[in-house]
Amino acid sequence: MKIGVIADAHGNLAALEAVRDAMTAAAPDLVVNLGDLVSGPFDPGASAELQMRAGYLTIAGNHERQLQDGSDGAFDVLARPLLTQEHWAWIESLPATLTLCDGDVFACHGSPAGGDLEYLLEDVTSGRATLDTDTAIRPRLKGIGSASLVLCGHTHTPRMVAVDGVLIVNPDSVGMPCYRDRGATPHVMEAGSPLARYAIVERRSTGWAAELHGVPYHYEIAARQAEAFGFPVFAHAARTGRILPG
Repeated sequence: MKIGVIADAHGNLAALEAVRDAMTAAAPDLVVNLGDLVSGPFDPGASAELQMRAGYLTIAGNHERQLQDGSDGAFDVLARPLLTQEHWAWIESLPATLTLCDGDVFACHGSPAGGDLEYLLEDVTSGRATLDTDTAIRPRLKGIGSASLVLCGHTHTPRMVAVDGVLIVNPDSVGMPCYRDRGATPHVMEAGSPLARYAIVERRSTGWAAELHGVPYHYEIAARQAEAFGFPVFAHAARTGRILPG
């Protein structure tokens, strides 16, 4: 069993196309899409169409929930009028989690126990993401049943972490390599490059193997889209993988 894993496309069609094409060579048996599908300053409508038509096993992220809840977040406000009724019906149908491979794989956006906003693997109290301790991660895994592989997204941070015999894989963001969170614990997430990201996991006789991938794409397309929508910070992010200071 070989699974392609993507997360956090945030409406970046150019990055999605590059990842889709790169995964074709790996010939996965299925692809899991971990949410945050369209809310971003790039191409929400066309990226919704690609992801909806691709046949990926898709779950909702926090932005799918926020789209439906009427959030006034800038990316959700931007995306809403660019989605068709068919896109809306698809988004409204998405589950929050998936269990696959007879219970051996659990897929979520944030964490199994804490929902779509909780960071499963990261500690951001320093203002930057660091790998959290097993002690902190362990209770966030509650609810995975007998799974030996957990797929998560949300933090835009590539990780392969083992806790108590469970492999946890975060493929990083397909199309938004960095962001700044100004919430209760302000922090920055930065991939450091503009590459489009995905992962391949494969079940072998000795357990799950995982590969994290970054592929080049025409990021100038995404950067110019962000500029056209009035988001120069995310144009810089698309070009560099780094967030502007300030």
